[in-house]
Amino acid sequence: MRKLITIFLLISTIASFSQQAFELSATNESLTSIVKILSKKYDLKFSYSPRVLSKHSITKKITAKSKAELISKVFEDLPFDLKLTDGVYLIIPKKIEVKTTPIIGQVYDGDSGEPLAYAHVQTKEQGTLSSQNGRFSLPPSKDTVTLTVSYIGYKNVELKVPPNEDNLKLRLNQNPQELQEVVLTAESDNFNPDPSFFSLNPQQFSSLPMLGETDVFKTLQLLPGVRATDETSSGLVVRGGVPSQNLVLMDGFTLYNLDHFFGIFSTLNPNAINNVSIYKGGFGPKYGGRVSSVIDVAGKNGQVENFSGQVGLNMLSFNTTLNIPFGQKTSALIAFRQSFTDVINSDLYQDFLTASRQNYLESISSELNALNLAPSLRFHDINTKVQHRFSERSVFDVNLYLSEDFYAGNYQEGNDFAEYTVLDESNWANAGISFNLKSQFKPNWFNSTTLSASEYREDESLSITQTFLQDIAFDGDSIEANSSIEYFNYTIGSSVGDVTIKSHNEIDVDAQNTLSGGIELNGINTNYETSQSFLVDLNTSTGYTDTLTAEASIFSFYGNYQFKKEDILANIGLRTSYYDPTNKWYLEPRFDLGIKVSDRFSLKGAGSFHHQFITQTSLSILQNSDQFYWILADDKIIPVQRSTHFIFGGNYTIDNWSLDVEYYNKRTEGIIESQFLVLPPAIIEILLQQQLNLSGQNNAEGLDIFLKYRNKTFSSWVSYSVGRSENSFWYRNQNNPYPAVQDQRHELNFTNILKLGKWELSSVFLFGTGQRYTPANPEFSLENDSVSFYDLTRINASRLPAYKRLDISAKYSFNLGKLACESGVTFFNVLNNRNIKSRKFTVRYVFDEQSDTSGASDDLEVVPLDTELLGFTPNFFINIRF
Repeated sequence: MRKLITIFLLISTIASFSQQAFELSATNESLTSIVKILSKKYDLKFSYSPRVLSKHSITKKITAKSKAELISKVFEDLPFDLKLTDGVYLIIPKKIEVKTTPIIGQVYDGDSGEPLAYAHVQTKEQGTLSSQNGRFSLPPSKDTVTLTVSYIGYKNVELKVPPNEDNLKLRLNQNPQELQEVVLTAESDNFNPDPSFFSLNPQQFSSLPMLGETDVFKTLQLLPGVRATDETSSGLVVRGGVPSQNLVLMDGFTLYNLDHFFGIFSTLNPNAINNVSIYKGGFGPKYGGRVSSVIDVAGKNGQVENFSGQVGLNMLSFNTTLNIPFGQKTSALIAFRQSFTDVINSDLYQDFLTASRQNYLESISSELNALNLAPSLRFHDINTKVQHRFSERSVFDVNLYLSEDFYAGNYQEGNDFAEYTVLDESNWANAGISFNLKSQFKPNWFNSTTLSASEYREDESLSITQTFLQDIAFDGDSIEANSSIEYFNYTIGSSVGDVTIKSHNEIDVDAQNTLSGGIELNGINTNYETSQSFLVDLNTSTGYTDTLTAEASIFSFYGNYQFKKEDILANIGLRTSYYDPTNKWYLEPRFDLGIKVSDRFSLKGAGSFHHQFITQTSLSILQNSDQFYWILADDKIIPVQRSTHFIFGGNYTIDNWSLDVEYYNKRTEGIIESQFLVLPPAIIEILLQQQLNLSGQNNAEGLDIFLKYRNKTFSSWVSYSVGRSENSFWYRNQNNPYPAVQDQRHELNFTNILKLGKWELSSVFLFGTGQRYTPANPEFSLENDSVSFYDLTRINASRLPAYKRLDISAKYSFNLGKLACESGVTFFNVLNNRNIKSRKFTVRYVFDEQSDTSGASDDLEVVPLDTELLGFTPNFFINIRF
């Protein structure tokens, strides 16, 4: 019985304890007080920091079945961990992981609001360069860091940046006292070793000696790997390629021709350009459609702060630029150029036209004397950009570009027998428009969507009319004196146009990883029309008319992964394109890598594949300019061009010196000879039926060296290129490689800019091996006319004399009240060296001076026709900003 009572009492006690409630009620009570209450009421022991706990208070009403549950609910949602050790609860503050994001921002011009591409952005530990849109990203930091932003020609900005800052807007103000260096490359403290890449700002090379005015493309020719030994061509020969293999973009639309005034300067107005980027090879998957290089031009944006403008004048043209704000979010920038050579014939204008005309006259006869020469050339271009800023993260702009050249080389020649009137006319024009929407959806997500269209057209004609000064009879026909007949009439018109829509995205996953990619759709059309009539006898003419049109669509998508750390940068990308005329997909893998070996030395390399679906050829027989025709590939008659690029190099920097060296190897398949396209269609059809592949390949390799020195008042660089460019066709030169016409073994450029107060003095010296040409065949004669006129066993085997030129210039900056002015003078080819652009040959009859000039002997003379480049030429300019 006693045992039963004891068991009953024990069970009752346990049951009463199991039913005991552990309670706590607190209203805005400090956590320190709560711990003391728990210790006293429930005999609990705690170890803690009163200073830390006093920072927290709770308002809770808790009922628990156990002490452990009570303590757990008290500290629920509080930044503490509980640990029970030997009956004591240790209250330990949790380790809070501060979520950090990369430092993301954008660099602008403080006045115009233009994004500044490739600005130096630096912290104590890390450095980078801003992108073409001025954007940059640095690794995250848990602490406030000091950020320094610098850009040549601007005042440095230094500011404190707290953690997690992902939308910095940094505006730099121009510093006219600092030398504006011409070429920007990645320095060692801002590791960004893009192979074969350069970026230029037009404002930074305004003091260089130029023909006419500041010229973007002439400045690019001072870089290694870009041929400069032809001042009458704005088409760039890059690393052994031809100009048609370069992709030239301006605010999203394609430019197919770059020449004003026979190439003396380009069609791009420097006053409308913010930045120019050139990729000489190995470019990423964002760009496609060309097999040699990319030139990406970003136009200037207008200012919303105030109205401003500029006017300028030189010996060939005048220009004006206006910035017009519309409220606080919309602006318009208009830049216009117009030649006045049709009104005032300057020496620069006359020198070039006289040389061109003289070559043509020599090809006819030494007995013809010019009676009258009335050539006329004029051009104009206009750039317009209207921009609206919806917000800091969304900008929309419309860009319009128009340019046109007119040439009329009409003249008369004659002797005692007859007068010849030659009408030699041509005009060529570019047009482009683009609509761009740039959006920053998130701090790390940037999108650019572009709708663009462009067109290039050219029309030219040549006719020769003879007016007889005497009555003549010929094969039973007769013509009275002062009667005229048209011997020859030739006209040609061609055009190329495209419409493109492209969407590009960039996502900074974190400070080390970036994804980018997009889609692109192109529609391209080409048109070619020609007609020719010529005299059969005195009363009969014959001729033909030919038309060729083609259309194509190209759909492309691409992606790129970038990995970037302090000492390594790698890009792996892929572009694939569907070309509807061939019904094929074309894959183009791209890769580049940069390794920072030390603070001063870095290595870089790239490998890439590229395709081109449109090619350029010359079909003109006229003398007035380097006319050409664009034609789409069909992989039958016109092949799709394919190229592979391999690049390896390094950069070494010490103090104010920088040395950049790159080796390149480029192989291009699918090239064609211009002569093939002028074969009769029946002959081409026979060749195709026999499945003869008439395309060839080009192999180019070389070494580019770029040595640069810079300090506050003096900048100097030397660029040297050594290379070769060879073509191979199975039906030429016994299938052995032979030099391409664009082959140049050596070229050396030495450029200097010195700033002395308000003066800027500059000089450029160029040396290059002479242009390639094919010599005449010594076995050719009237009796042996089955032999080719040119020696096809020695294609491009000869060279013209070496090219040498020294240019100097001086620019002075001053103020007239509120007007900022600069004026200067350029002396082009100071040493007056005789440089030859090209050499061709013609057959000329040798007249017997003892007989009547109307009769000629059977003797022929093979004579060279040299197109000479400009001799000593001065130029003056003045620019006024308001």
